[in-house]
Amino acid sequence: MPQFDWHKETFAFSNDTVFDYGVDAAGQLTMHRKQKVPQFSHRCFVCCRAVLQFHKFARFDPALPRISDDAYRALIRHISRIPVWLPEKCKRIVIPGYANFHEFSTAKKLLLQENLGYWFPTYLRYGNWRMVGPFPRFGQANAAHQLERGLDRGKLQAVYITRFPRMNHCLILFNYHAQPNGDLSFDLYDPNYPNEVGTLDYRADQQSFEFPKRWFWTGGRVNLMRVYISPIH
Repeated sequence: MPQFDWHKETFAFSNDTVFDYGVDAAGQLTMHRKQKVPQFSHRCFVCCRAVLQFHKFARFDPALPRISDDAYRALIRHISRIPVWLPEKCKRIVIPGYANFHEFSTAKKLLLQENLGYWFPTYLRYGNWRMVGPFPRFGQANAAHQLERGLDRGKLQAVYITRFPRMNHCLILFNYHAQPNGDLSFDLYDPNYPNEVGTLDYRADQQSFEFPKRWFWTGGRVNLMRVYISPIH
């Protein structure tokens, strides 16, 4: 399994959405645009990408003196521009003055939000078109096994879950628990829930994934795609 401390290596703040979500009397998800658009929203992909990049390419050293915001800004932009599928580097980029990413994102919330990147390029991702297509069950079974093997190799797994048109979301899986019947339960980081470990379940008999109820989702079956993997993988 990856050497990953979900509390120390994830954001102290959450991603937000431009809609208020609810459940109607029929149990269907409802969405209404918020009167005031949140300052930091649409960025589940940005948050997941950044967590992967800081996990792979950065090192925090609290013993070093803190530097100016301009210098931190340059480090954030440098790290956030490294292609996330590249292998981990032996010589990591040092973030001075902080013990871990969670502490850094607590102290430098606005600096991170302003310099990690825009949300709209994630909406233009080439892979987004897949959300409207069919998801054969054998493909979902293969994805589950690929996630299992990736975690066994010590690699964090970023996934895109969707139930078009009601929900699309990016998550990071960092652990799993296998059952004798082939079911898998994945532990995950959800940028919309920064202070708790989430779960995603794979049901082997149905060859499908299930995501539990959240404030933006009624709970139930979702379709899954792996993301932030090598383009030649």
